[in-house]
Parts: sequence; C-alpha cells; structure tokens
Amino acid sequence: KIMRGLMEETGETANLAITDGGDVIFISQVESHNPIRAFFRPGTRGHLHASGIGKALLADMARKDVEKILQKTGLAEFTGKTITSSSALFDDLDKTKKRGWSFDDEERYSGMRCVAASIYNSFGEAIAGISVSGPTVRFDDNKVAELGPRVLKAAAKVTKMIGGKPPMV
Repeated sequence: KIMRGLMEETGETANLAITDGGDVIFISQVESHNPIRAFFRPGTRGHLHASGIGKALLADMARKDVEKILQKTGLAEFTGKTITSSSALFDDLDKTKKRGWSFDDEERYSGMRCVAASIYNSFGEAIAGISVSGPTVRFDDNKVAELGPRVLKAAAKVTKMIGGKPPMV
C-alpha cells in the first residue's frame, strides 16, 4: 500500500530491497505507468555502493562493518559516475546520514537516478530500504530534492507499521 502510494505520488517506480552477503537484493517493485522506467525483477542482486537502497543501508552501518563489506566486494565501476574510492563513498554516506536519504546519481546505470531511505526494526537497525527510481530526464536536481523527503516519509511509515523505530541520532 505504501509503495503503491509512493509510486502514485511521485509518478516513478517504487522499490523495496534488503541486504544480504554484501549485496542489495530487490524483493518488490511497484512499476511506474511511464513508458520509460526502472525495472528490477524480484531477487535481482546488486552492489551496495552503486544503489540508492544499498547506500541508504550502508549509511546506517558502523564504518568498520562497511569496510569489511568493501574488502569482500570492492568498489566496481559501472559508469563514469560510480563511486570507486572508499573516501568518496564515506563522504557520500555521511551526506546520506545527515539528510536521511541516499541518492544514486547514475552510479549503476547511465541515465537512471534513484532516491532511497532505510526501514528500521524495533531495535532501530536498518533492515530494508525503499526507493523511487527513474530516468535522469525526469529526476533533475530539483525533483531529487523533492523526492528525498517523500521517500524518507514512506520509509518512516513502513518502519512504524512493522513496529520499528528509527535509531537515536
């Protein structure tokens, strides 16, 4: 219901994903009605550092845990905008933490942007993420700034529905 509402409110594809073994795994999607849209089949795995949801979840982890994941997975380059250095990634994760939502700026697929936020369990631990994704032509910087708070609000609703609570900052 919340993902459908987010898709209808934004006009963009809404995604739900979790992390497993250093990857992000998409588990559900509500597709936009726009003919040009993002599509991730449930079960699709991706790199955490090159994903909106992945970066939202990384931002909620302790630095040492992120470093362990990076030792295992590396920072593969997919586009000219992919973050490929750990210092740039940690800078991005700091920004994500401060504003409460992450931004994938064509880091996995050229021409696609994504805004995401974490969903928390009752212990305040990030257990999943929700995002909207779509083509860069519809995700200009003004639109991204508008989508961030909307995605954050949707993630907060899911967190509350499952009895979760955001971490104490």
